[in-house]
Amino acid sequence: MDERQVGEQQKTESGSARAREHLANERTLLAWIRTSIALMGLGFVVARFGLFLREISAIGGHVVQSGSSYSGPIGIVLVASGLLAVAVSTFRFFQARDQIEKGRFVPEIFAEVAIVAVTLVAGAALIAYLALTGS
Repeated sequence: MDERQVGEQQKTESGSARAREHLANERTLLAWIRTSIALMGLGFVVARFGLFLREISAIGGHVVQSGSSYSGPIGIVLVASGLLAVAVSTFRFFQARDQIEKGRFVPEIFAEVAIVAVTLVAGAALIAYLALTGS
């Protein structure tokens, strides 16, 4: 091979590696979107769970205390964390895209740690809610 062919082969390999990096970046964004949808869906179900319990109690003739339902706020926090995950992951997608194009990728863990923390807090709140309501 002459020098020109070697240079073209290196450009092709470099372009294919960059394409793989962009595709991996897109897959990561889609994984975050799936996680966000799951968080928002769980939040909706949790928020509606309190309404369901009130309706069942009313049918059974039981009196339900209006201040005892924490499912609404817990559900709202879960939906909000899903929206936050969409916003942060979209920002991270474009940030990583620019870094890939410039050839200097700098990994960060803030978004992952923030979502894990929110999920842990929401899970603990769900455990407390279930323990307090006797379910």
